[in-house]
Amino acid sequence: MLEMEGWLFAAVVLVGLVSMVVLVQDRFIYFPQRYSPAQMEEAKMAGVQEVRFRTSQGNQAAFFWRNEHSSTAPRMIWLLFGGNGDVALAWIGLIRAFTGSGTGFLLIDYPGYGVCEGKPNPRTILENSERALQSLLEKEGWTSGAMTLGVLGHSLGGAAALQFAAKNPVRKILAVSTFTTMDDMVRAQIRFPLGHLLRHRFDNLASLKTILSQAEGPEIEIIHGQADEIIPAKMGQALAHLDPNRIKFSEIAGARHNDIIQTAFPMSLQSAFFRLIEEEKR
Repeated sequence: MLEMEGWLFAAVVLVGLVSMVVLVQDRFIYFPQRYSPAQMEEAKMAGVQEVRFRTSQGNQAAFFWRNEHSSTAPRMIWLLFGGNGDVALAWIGLIRAFTGSGTGFLLIDYPGYGVCEGKPNPRTILENSERALQSLLEKEGWTSGAMTLGVLGHSLGGAAALQFAAKNPVRKILAVSTFTTMDDMVRAQIRFPLGHLLRHRFDNLASLKTILSQAEGPEIEIIHGQADEIIPAKMGQALAHLDPNRIKFSEIAGARHNDIIQTAFPMSLQSAFFRLIEEEKR
């Protein structure tokens, strides 16, 4: 009898743990941040345009910046996606270093982040990405065929960038400190696979395979910090190994997960941007 009670107690604990994992796993994946009035005012003073739109999650906002305002469509628009604890406006300090007016930057917030309503998951993040771009084009009266697109994402943002590129034509992809699959990340963090219990199934390997199968695939660069303490560099290597001839991989010595943006981002994006501009001129 005591043995049966012990098994029953263990079963109840197991069911409780499984239920907790299913119901609150998003709290271990996403860490939404909100904007203060001061942040919004600072962005406005920097010339950032707010792009408002609605999705299935409610009212959303993204942000667009280029070096100088113009009614002419930029030759290139980069969609930028931050990590799970970042907000879109965190990119402003870095992108303002790019002085050319021929490129623009669309900064994407996820549902529940910044001033956005709703809850993030792979589907709603993709919805925000696509609707933000569509809303910008409609607001400015630009057509998508008049420009090329690039996507850049850091960490979770790499997954957001890759899933966008798997469904929308882009010219350039930069993925920084990005994981292979969310299943692999769970195993790396808790040493236990969740299998079908995992509801937020980002799969960057699958996204990249789809992108590589496109007739006119984009240029792809993957950058990872050698000392990344959150997402192991071997995951970035695994992504690049899908097609070493088409995917350029760079491992930054000494760079950790969060400081790689400061150490590697400006130079890598600048070189990629200028290379694309030169190609456009030919």
